[in-house]
Amino acid sequence: MAGTHSDQPKCHKAVQGGGKCIVLRGRCESERDGTAAEVFPHAEWVSREYGGVPVPNLVEILRLEREFHRRILETDSLEERREQYRELYDRVHILKQQDVGVGEDPGSFDRLVLTFRKELEGRSVLDVGCGSGLFLTRLAQILPHGELWGLDTSDVTGAAHAQRPFQFFRRDVTTFTLPRQFEVVFSHQVFEHIAPPDVPAHLTSIREALVPGGEFIVCLPNRYWGPQDITRIVDNTFRGRVAAQGSHLNESSYTEMTQLLERFGFVGMRTVVPFGAFIPMLRGVRVRPRINMLLERSAALRGLNNVVARRGRPLFKNPIMLVCRRG
Repeated sequence: MAGTHSDQPKCHKAVQGGGKCIVLRGRCESERDGTAAEVFPHAEWVSREYGGVPVPNLVEILRLEREFHRRILETDSLEERREQYRELYDRVHILKQQDVGVGEDPGSFDRLVLTFRKELEGRSVLDVGCGSGLFLTRLAQILPHGELWGLDTSDVTGAAHAQRPFQFFRRDVTTFTLPRQFEVVFSHQVFEHIAPPDVPAHLTSIREALVPGGEFIVCLPNRYWGPQDITRIVDNTFRGRVAAQGSHLNESSYTEMTQLLERFGFVGMRTVVPFGAFIPMLRGVRVRPRINMLLERSAALRGLNNVVARRGRPLFKNPIMLVCRRG
């Protein structure tokens, strides 16, 4: 059964997230003719977490993103990959918004702003892959700042240009040039969407967008606690049992990211203290990511970490939150 893990429940059993059999095509496995079909045991669970996006929409998103995932990794042409990125995000955005007013949680962006206050305050900031622009909007409201720019493949900011507290540029995020440099480049939940062939151009573009000594903040899911894309409707346990099959083309780890960033001329790797984003007195503390890397390398430590869980999911998913400088 494609895309599922061997110990996941069959559709004739009650499962987390609703106990219903959600299938993409064909018949339910429990039907007497035995026709195989894919089961999505966590679809209703993820639907609630997405703010009520209908389950059929989530199943359709998985279908679209799986095809995108396959095609883009087989594509040698940069221009074709750019078109595939644009096409997917436009179609998926419609499906996520259909029948429900899905909103972002301002509180999560407030935590990001306050977590990186020491890097952001009073600085010019470029948000690569800014999405709705809520991060820059909250930054503008919470902290003194320099010039703020947002860059994204699609314009989903939902506001007239004059009303934004930042300048928005609709550009390809995989490779770009801008008329100025910034003291900080911020990237949140973007890198994992970059196809491996586009990573060199992406990181080079970011480095060139920074002033000498400028800081790069990058946040993305840790693949050891994946998948963290739409594949969650197959496995929403965050235990690395299933690889990301949707728009996450490049879920990574601390070890891999630090080595990659160093190869592209970034230095001084630091991270946030575990749970530091939720503890005000720890938000400004930066440490080397040695413990994070140790946790990744040791299956025994990962198992111990995952014992502390809620609804079967680890409380600490070792998210990648790196701060480094342009060398």
